[in-house]
Amino acid sequence: MRRLFLGLFLLFIGALAFWAYPLLGPAVRQGALPSREGLRAPLTLLVYGSSPEYSGYHQRAPERFRGLADTILLVRLDPVANRVVVLSIPRDVWVNLPGYGWYKVNAASPLGGPALMKEAVARITGVQADRYLVVSTEALRRGVDALGGVRVCVEKPMRYRDTAAGLDINLEPGCQVLDGKKAEGYLRFRKDALGDIGRIQRQQAFFHALKEQVLSPSGLLRLPRAVAAVEPYFQTDLTREDRGAILGFATKQPELVSLLLPGRFGGGGWAVDRQALDELLSTYFAGEGVAEAPEVAGKLVALVYGPGQGALAEKARERLHALGLRVILHPVDLRPVRTEVLENGPGVLAKALGEALGVPYRISGEAVLGADLTLRLGEEAPFL
Repeated sequence: MRRLFLGLFLLFIGALAFWAYPLLGPAVRQGALPSREGLRAPLTLLVYGSSPEYSGYHQRAPERFRGLADTILLVRLDPVANRVVVLSIPRDVWVNLPGYGWYKVNAASPLGGPALMKEAVARITGVQADRYLVVSTEALRRGVDALGGVRVCVEKPMRYRDTAAGLDINLEPGCQVLDGKKAEGYLRFRKDALGDIGRIQRQQAFFHALKEQVLSPSGLLRLPRAVAAVEPYFQTDLTREDRGAILGFATKQPELVSLLLPGRFGGGGWAVDRQALDELLSTYFAGEGVAEAPEVAGKLVALVYGPGQGALAEKARERLHALGLRVILHPVDLRPVRTEVLENGPGVLAKALGEALGVPYRISGEAVLGADLTLRLGEEAPFL
């Protein structure tokens, strides 16, 4: 019996070493070992993707992390609320760059690198990032492949080809597991009516899907290899202490809140709604808490439904009218996976409506533009 126990113990140690071995190199180079305390105070991090640079037709130049900023995120890691807040900033926001004049924010990366990107985002939001992290598109491909893919519901056909850049997007609608190449196409596609805003909404849906994949049993098994795969493809000013604290914070499984910079199309880009932005910043970045829920009556709800759900949508509209809400119907090509309420805001309205209907709610920039709230209808609507 002792020999059997010893054998099983050694087998366990061997399996653990095999699982953790890919982390050895990154841990030595980056000091990436979780600290027991985690974060002691909130940390604001600017995260953005660097578009590939080219030295010739279809030939990618060596990575300098100075391409146009493709995805721009202001991330608030809040250990007090045990929450990660991701504010997506559209690349088409105009900003006055010191020493350069007016440019769209994505141009700050090739003009002045991370320092100018931090200043540009601070001028837009009023929030100065403590640290930065810039990643290349190669990190996305390799990380997703190392995780075994990410399951995403592609809402419509996505087709686009850029032969010079070597980008070929060809995705069919439906829920499917995307490998690294397809995930890059899904996250970079913007050839539709919403342009970059639609792409940001898909990115936020991908964040939630990625979180579910990483925290799944198979995702946890593959996580060390994913970390090792992306490690050569990022640049940051995070210290070793920062990295260890962030990893320690991540082990506490914080809540994820994803937001879209409030605004509207205008002026050849994305015009920021300052009042709505101030409300989000006071709630999620200044730590002032969430205000009491206002009355939902009179608010505008976008009712999202898919093929074959017309009758269900009519019943849902009647229920929402009975609550005093105004409703706009928003049909989509792919039936929503679940019934839920979305709000790109402080969340008090979403919580109130979700509780009134008995359905879950999320704070997310995936909400329909122009509406106060979004109600997605899944296979079942328990409130009908």
